[in-house]
Amino acid sequence: MKQFTTLLGAAEFAVTLATGWHFATADERYEKTTLLALAETSDSENPIDGDSFYVVSPSGAIGFCEDGEDIDWLFLSDAAPNEDLPLIYQTAAQVKICTKCGSGVVSGARFCGKCGERLN
Repeated sequence: MKQFTTLLGAAEFAVTLATGWHFATADERYEKTTLLALAETSDSENPIDGDSFYVVSPSGAIGFCEDGEDIDWLFLSDAAPNEDLPLIYQTAAQVKICTKCGSGVVSGARFCGKCGERLN
């Protein structure tokens, strides 16, 4: 999933993935132009705070993460109406780097696989 700081940014990406959406809690349907217009209006009237963001699923569904974890799905994509959408946003695992040689290390390792340095 891709992350965006504005609904318009999320909608602009979503329109590259799908051609139609419906509101998650109602029967209202949106096409490209109406989704983009709604997103632009929403951003100007109700901008989000710094801890929040929007996400776009691989099919073009748009969700909102107010706390950076729980996803409130706003617009569901007609491209994949049965898409299994996550309820929690999870970031990719952090890559750990050896402080001595700079090599990437396996998560949970106690020693660097390249130089043998003990890891904290």
